[in-house]
Amino acid sequence: MQHLIVANIKERPIRALTSVAGVAVGVVLILVTVGLARGILRDTAQREKNVGAELIFQSSSGFGPGVSGPLMSLPLAYCERLSRIAGVQSVTPVGRYLRSGAGGIGFEFIEGVSDRAGPGYVAYAEITRVSVVEGHPIAADDEIMIDHRLAKDRKWAPGSAVELFDRRFRVAGIYEPEMGSRTKMRLSVLQELLVARGKCSYILVKCVDPNEQDIVARRILEDLPGNAVARTSDIPNFYDQGIPSLNIFLRVVVGLATVISALVILLAMYTTVTERTREIGILKSMGASKRFIVAVIEKEALYLSSIGLATGIGAAMLVQELISRFTSLIVEFEVKWMLISALVSLLGGILGALYPALRAARYDAAKALMEE
Repeated sequence: MQHLIVANIKERPIRALTSVAGVAVGVVLILVTVGLARGILRDTAQREKNVGAELIFQSSSGFGPGVSGPLMSLPLAYCERLSRIAGVQSVTPVGRYLRSGAGGIGFEFIEGVSDRAGPGYVAYAEITRVSVVEGHPIAADDEIMIDHRLAKDRKWAPGSAVELFDRRFRVAGIYEPEMGSRTKMRLSVLQELLVARGKCSYILVKCVDPNEQDIVARRILEDLPGNAVARTSDIPNFYDQGIPSLNIFLRVVVGLATVISALVILLAMYTTVTERTREIGILKSMGASKRFIVAVIEKEALYLSSIGLATGIGAAMLVQELISRFTSLIVEFEVKWMLISALVSLLGGILGALYPALRAARYDAAKALMEE
């Protein structure tokens, strides 16, 4: 049977290559789409974790991953109340605006931060320990700070002109380490642009003793009920759990890849069976059972699907390298999704070949031998 399958594939190389390419497309679709989504979320989560504060205070209606919460809805008055709670060393408000990423791919945040102390809160740098390594800190309303990754990706440097909110800003400096959004401006400017005076998105809370952050969190919730508090160390878990709409999208992608693989194999195997009617008749006249005929066709489909799987994984890794080299986007391949892509490609091959295989098995040997 093995030699028969290999001979059938060699006899029609163009059709075999087309089938392999179709399956590979499905694999690339799954791995790159999921890898891009997971990579962006995990990179964002890690930067959120690096802010230096132990707790994040936010309205309960918008709690969870920052990409889904309401923006600039929390009154700054909470800062004074938080700073008076036992165990709280200092707080600083942060504003956030979400927009689509460069070229419409992914998403990116713009943050408004305090460059000086205010009623009940300290400057952003005092808690986060962010420092400017090129240029200078924000010193005017038309200035922003960016991190090294964004500077490299956009080819920006201190002094570069940038368009944001249909206004011209200038890059004041490049900061380290990477934390929060890659672009930061004055909180007062973001409030003005979003018509949210006296509001922020969340408040970073620095504890006197980091080991007592759970105790401090409980005190905050007791004094300020109806809101939410989370540990910054738990933020990656929020992102790993995913966003409901994103999870639905990923399931659609998997389903679409399965359909693509199944249709490609179906077309290839159906045409193959039609062209091999006489050969199938010869096999049946020699005593080949229906099970044998089905097995030959299904195994050929599995061969093509396996080659397509390997080709797709290789192509996905090439795409990952190109994306990482020429953009700031991150593509992460997980073993789980590689196994899912393997299952999808092989299952698509089996399902796609099932009808042609059953059709061939039902051929009448005498009629099949009469076919030209």
